[in-house]
Amino acid sequence: MPGTTTGLQLPADLKSLTAFRFFAAFWVFLFHLRSRIDHDDTWFWAVIDNGARGVDFFFILSGFVIFHVYEPQIVAGRFSFWRYMIKRFARIYPLHLAVLCIFLLLAVAGGNEVHNLIPSIFLLHAWGITEGLVLNRPSWTLSAEMFAYLVFGVLVMRRPATWMLAVACIVTAVAVHFVALKAGKTAFLHMTWDYGSLRIIPLFILGMLLRRLCPAVPKPIAAGMGVLGLVGLLWTAGAGMMGYEILVPFMMLIVAGARLSDQSGLPTNTKPMVYLGEISYSIYLIHILVIQIFLDYLPALGVPVTPWPVIGLALIAGSALTYHLIEVPARRWINQKAAGV
Repeated sequence: MPGTTTGLQLPADLKSLTAFRFFAAFWVFLFHLRSRIDHDDTWFWAVIDNGARGVDFFFILSGFVIFHVYEPQIVAGRFSFWRYMIKRFARIYPLHLAVLCIFLLLAVAGGNEVHNLIPSIFLLHAWGITEGLVLNRPSWTLSAEMFAYLVFGVLVMRRPATWMLAVACIVTAVAVHFVALKAGKTAFLHMTWDYGSLRIIPLFILGMLLRRLCPAVPKPIAAGMGVLGLVGLLWTAGAGMMGYEILVPFMMLIVAGARLSDQSGLPTNTKPMVYLGEISYSIYLIHILVIQIFLDYLPALGVPVTPWPVIGLALIAGSALTYHLIEVPARRWINQKAAGV
């Protein structure tokens, strides 16, 4: 296939990219926490104010990793759309359903009306059909991810060349940008329940494009990109820049992380950091629940408000539990059942 690179040109296990997922998820957590706590007007919290951009980092990273995993199968003609979608469903849906049930029970117990439950169940709550963010509010991204998975499955049937990915990225970015403008937003990076399903597409394709180009980047240059990307991200976020410019350091960090994932001594390649990355989906999906437990439910019982670093540690501990008790067993069970069909 013209313009193709295989997964063998990068480490099979992209450790640094896995670790990056933790930082992105924790950034989103702090972003949602900051409005609930008293904090100083410092550079740190200025960076946290841009924590919603962690979602866009996830979207680019998702396209990169999915293409990294499946392109060898695509090239060899062994890609199965059915098996691929089952694996994607098994990856995201069980924990979503479990947390959704908890939010539903809490709403009923609190005497609150439950709205837009059906879109949440069927992962349609990023298509502008709900009344804002509903129940487990960050879960709109799962609706977007499932749509991107479908688009990917269809797109790779034609085995796109690198130039096709570049054109697709530009065309979809322009199109979705105009959709965002029509919705009264300054950029598609701010679309969530209101067509966040479209927001992901140019970012996901951008991740695929980076995966194609990444192996050509020499490691010394990748290391420099990593430093520049980190500095650029902290400067951009700290300066309150919430537009498309923040995508540049994201791209540099992802390329650097992929190229350097087999470098010993790099902190993001250590087992603790990789493990935190592995439980990052749980961190992302339960963080609103954990915030409510510590800042709403426990204080209502007379428990003093917990300092935010302790809430963060509790979130990590809780995420480890949901990862091992729900995520992994459910994923394994669904994949085994699907394999037997």
